[in-house]
Amino acid sequence: MAVTRSRAYKLQLSADGIQLFLRDHFRLCRLVGDLLPHGATLYVAVAGLDQCTTEEVVDCLLDPELERYGGRIIRHVGTSPALSGRVEEVIARVMSSQRAYSAPQVWKIFLTGLMTIAELADRELLDLYNKTSGEIGRPQIDNRI
Repeated sequence: MAVTRSRAYKLQLSADGIQLFLRDHFRLCRLVGDLLPHGATLYVAVAGLDQCTTEEVVDCLLDPELERYGGRIIRHVGTSPALSGRVEEVIARVMSSQRAYSAPQVWKIFLTGLMTIAELADRELLDLYNKTSGEIGRPQIDNRI
């Protein structure tokens, strides 16, 4: 019986959203010093929401800036099936805040994660990558910063 090692996740982006993703992705690749799959960046971005308080996540989901990054351009990114569990954890946190009347759309969680890691210092992003590297099947890297 074959084991599923990856799954495709749907991103709904605007042209600005694509640029946000690419900036985050290229930055992470540069810091790691390797060519990473796009899904590694998506996974690290959502994992980064664990470092935020629930209030910070909700604020980002409600931020009008988020709408600028969402759009009609559909892209699929393959990454670990474990990402769905991380997304569900974010949804549960948001719903427990009682500031949201319905569960956030998954694409908004993805964009919130990307916006969040864009704000991290290089050292923080590299530490986050190292924390999640095993979950995405990548080796940890030596401290380069």
